Amino acid sequence: MKIKIIAILVLFSLTLSNFSCSRRSGMKALIVTGQSNHNWQRSSIALKYILEKSEMFAAEITVSPATGEDMTGFDIDFSPYDVVVLDYTGDNWPETTRNNFVTYVQNGGGVVIYHSANNAFPDWPEYNDIIGLGWGRDEKTGPYVYINNGEVVHDNSPGMGGSHGQQHEFAVEAYKPSHPIMKGLPEKWMHAQDELYAELRGPANNMEILAYAHAELRSGGTGRNEPVLMTVNYGKGRVFHTVLGHAGGGMFFPALECAGFITTFQRGAEWAATGKVTQEPPAAFPTETQSLRWAFFEDIDSEITSLVIKMRDYETGKSNESFNIFEKLIAENIDNREKMDEFHHIIRDLLKSRKSTADCKKILLNRFSWMADDSYVLIYEQLRQNREFSAEAQYALDMIGN
Repeated sequence: MKIKIIAILVLFSLTLSNFSCSRRSGMKALIVTGQSNHNWQRSSIALKYILEKSEMFAAEITVSPATGEDMTGFDIDFSPYDVVVLDYTGDNWPETTRNNFVTYVQNGGGVVIYHSANNAFPDWPEYNDIIGLGWGRDEKTGPYVYINNGEVVHDNSPGMGGSHGQQHEFAVEAYKPSHPIMKGLPEKWMHAQDELYAELRGPANNMEILAYAHAELRSGGTGRNEPVLMTVNYGKGRVFHTVLGHAGGGMFFPALECAGFITTFQRGAEWAATGKVTQEPPAAFPTETQSLRWAFFEDIDSEITSLVIKMRDYETGKSNESFNIFEKLIAENIDNREKMDEFHHIIRDLLKSRKSTADCKKILLNRFSWMADDSYVLIYEQLRQNREFSAEAQYALDMIGN
């Protein structure tokens, strides 16, 4: 079976045809995806957009067979690419592809390990060396690595690697501010709501921590300073490893759209490909106390995303037409399971989001509780504890019981 290289030209249904590519250096990037415990369908397209918006890369996406399907034909030649971005966690690659990948990196190929790609292939020793740290590894693979009192700690305690607390905003602090990827950026900046990976472990050979974040106990973290941006040298190859950028279900991707994540991702990809960073620090960047959504994501909001944002920002006295349109979409797709799952994600996300207005949540509780199932119960229960929503949330809970 021949692999398919998918040159996806849209992100959330908007074409990218009018991008300026006047500064593109002609470097080629390959994004490998197709299996993941995250929303790879959205993240891979977003990563392509982010790379190409840097005007340095032409990016392609290759999609693996689905989980459990025959992988023998998933045969990738990595050699034509300046950088390979891994957005993949799933079944083992065939031996030819594994060997091609190791040879590519050893010979000087650039690699970006994105977020949950460090969950992949725990039993592949060369991959563990390439990523430095990951989930699902035990003490046989290597130590836990974290920062304590300004020093890198290699902790050989037994146990499995990988955890995160509740998603939340957190401050990213530079550990190597003079590194080309970090140079010129603030030494401390607020990252948008994300999974803060902790308790990562692995060989950590030839690895340099560029930045860390404190995993607060109150958010379910370890209470330690956990590495979030790293580089690894493997043979002649350069690896940039970012644990940031979670993409889950629903319509909102604050971590993936954070200007801090995107800037470090673009600069990390350039460094992995060339060993240098020529991109200037952006004028707009998160501050120590305030995260920032990347401005260019405003260009790619699809019709449904724009509709959801109008619902999120609704206040009494304004037009509630967005809810009427959303209700019509639900009625038209009531027998489409995939669409209905998406609509459920939207409603649950809006009810949980701190950015949603009180008026938005009240409309959702009153008008859309008829379609709720058990996955809404905890959300409704939490809203019932808030005096502002107690009556509407009780009504919604009663609707589930009927």
